Amino acid sequence: MHLFSRFRPSDPLALVLAFFAAASSIVLNRVVFEALPHTEDEVAFLFQATTYARGHLLAPAPPLPAAFFIPFVIVRDGMWFGKYPPGYPLVLSLGVLVGYPPLVNALAAAACILLIVAIGRRWYDATTAWLAGLLLLVSPFFLLQAASLMAHTVCLALTLLFTWSFLATVDRPSARAAMPGMVALALLVLARPLTALGVLLPFVLWSTWRFWRVPAWRPPALLFAASGLLATAALLAYNQRTTGDPLVFGYQLWWPFDKVGFGSGISPDGHHTLRDGWFNTRRNVRALEQLLYGWPGRLDLVPAVLVTAAAVIQALAHPFRLPPGRPLSRPTTLDLLLAAQAASLILVHVAYWTIGEMYGPRYYAEALGSLALLSARGLLTALRWLETSWLLLAPSRQAPLILRVGAVLVLVSLIGWGLIRTGVPFWQSYRQWNHITAEPARTIAERAPRGSLVLVPARYWTDYAPFFVRNDPWLQAPVIFALDLGPGHEEAFRQAFPGRALYRADLQYASLVPLP
Repeated sequence: MHLFSRFRPSDPLALVLAFFAAASSIVLNRVVFEALPHTEDEVAFLFQATTYARGHLLAPAPPLPAAFFIPFVIVRDGMWFGKYPPGYPLVLSLGVLVGYPPLVNALAAAACILLIVAIGRRWYDATTAWLAGLLLLVSPFFLLQAASLMAHTVCLALTLLFTWSFLATVDRPSARAAMPGMVALALLVLARPLTALGVLLPFVLWSTWRFWRVPAWRPPALLFAASGLLATAALLAYNQRTTGDPLVFGYQLWWPFDKVGFGSGISPDGHHTLRDGWFNTRRNVRALEQLLYGWPGRLDLVPAVLVTAAAVIQALAHPFRLPPGRPLSRPTTLDLLLAAQAASLILVHVAYWTIGEMYGPRYYAEALGSLALLSARGLLTALRWLETSWLLLAPSRQAPLILRVGAVLVLVSLIGWGLIRTGVPFWQSYRQWNHITAEPARTIAERAPRGSLVLVPARYWTDYAPFFVRNDPWLQAPVIFALDLGPGHEEAFRQAFPGRALYRADLQYASLVPLP
């Protein structure tokens, strides 16, 4: 009997792991990020989410657009909107509605743990499920993404929900089992289309193969396909509304070179090549080796690679096994599917020009569920190999128990190293990132009278960002914060915002200077 089997995960234990994931996310959000967005991406996401929370797809363009400039938030043809697809901001708007946007990623992190445990129990075993959930929980990369306002934690949860639903339809084909996956698939396409392509491609290929071989599975396959096609149509319609062209994304309104592919007109250098994409991939994979679990010696990916290699060998040898026609085992099949999902996500991003490393190798974040399950499988497989080898070389009833206790101690040591030696410095490196801090914006906002317009003398967008996120997209909040356009523009502000008292913020002393 495995030592781990005495600690079989139950639903309460999965809930405990999920609780710690959500709690860690909120704590890191407060300690590292001061509950503020620290990147242009997060500011734009929050702007879009606030617009959606008001029940609108777009906000009206502000008067004096230059006074409300922030990267990745676009003013076009009387409209004001973020450059991103609508999927993630739509989910984030739920956090805006309850008054605490970071709660969305915290709950998504908890959902990731629960879904990993559910997938592991269904297709592997309880021990693998528990270990995979624990590995994801202690990932420095996962925890920091969950603490941010970036889209990747929600998209990871959607990826896992689709995976769980897809596997449920494999076991028992039905529209009911497919429904959660259809919703997840649609939101994922609407949130991150390139990511959706990467994580869904192996399932599309397997679905095509099963479609002809398993007639009972055709209805769920068609439902998944319909969901993807409807989401794609909705995304194209959104592009038409915002950019004027269904094939042009908001990314390209901000940077015309911000496209997927190779050749001229792509990337700031004007030409994205396969060599450039491979360079970015190597850097991101190296970062993943360091930050997935934070273990020393770049061991993080070794267990997943180990079990993937074993699964590939079994698949290659399968045609020669007797009796012929016997299918691959369920665990091996899922090993191959999860490995293909991670590899596919990595490969599709070779075609994107930027490395995108922000809070870790974020373009690979949606593969964290697959990697955690494969890592758990790899660790347990290595332990079984050691037990078998030990018994062959030195038969002893006590040897397996010694090995298992030793394995637990090694795992605990690795987790401690990953969180303390790697995680803490990694998280601390993002404190006051981009020089964004809660002060002096918090104090100035507290001191500003209701019905006032505060001009912020920002030297760079990062000085203005903590003020900008306090505005609502309709500029109807009790206090409005605008960029100070310099002397001589006061009258233009008064005309644009009649009835509001005008102040200039003093960022050094966190004070307000009334303007006559």
